[in-house]
Amino acid sequence: MWRLICLLIGYAFGNLLVADIVARLRTRTSIFELGNGNPGMANAARSLGRTAAIASLAGDILKAVAAVLVCRALFPAELPSLVRGWACIGATLGHDFPAWHGFKGGKGVTTLSSALVLIDWRGAIIAALVAAAAIYFSGYLSIAAVAAAGAFVIWAVVMLPGEGLLLAVLAFALALYGQWTNLRGIGDGTAKRDFARRK
Repeated sequence: MWRLICLLIGYAFGNLLVADIVARLRTRTSIFELGNGNPGMANAARSLGRTAAIASLAGDILKAVAAVLVCRALFPAELPSLVRGWACIGATLGHDFPAWHGFKGGKGVTTLSSALVLIDWRGAIIAALVAAAAIYFSGYLSIAAVAAAGAFVIWAVVMLPGEGLLLAVLAFALALYGQWTNLRGIGDGTAKRDFARRK
């Protein structure tokens, strides 16, 4: 039961789409009507500038942390890494599928990254290194996001058997879902690289 409660608490916090709040405060326009319509840091950066991007990034991290703090206070006897993991998975679900916006939200990269760090920071470091390599060699953030989540799953197979592995697989599934449209664009050659590819 505590897992479901942590998911729901995380989901509630995840519904706070910080990029949209920033956009409405600065322009009185929803972030869904700006740029590519994605309520995340990248679109905030392109549409509103660096300050808005930083605010969106910080807010998306903080909502995951806030969900974790509430869940840890409610369930102090449970394994901390699992409480943190379920809360952050919930926050990612809330960001990706916000109830107030017809369950159409963002890609959840920041909340998922927070989840990896809070589940196991050692695996998160490896995931970050894999993401950096993917960006360097491919030039696509989408590939980097999925590769990082995949690397964390491999780490979890060895270091986090059982429920930790389940959380890692859920994180990978959410990363793949969030980036699926972009990955299809890469596959058919219609997606533009976010960075120049290194050879």
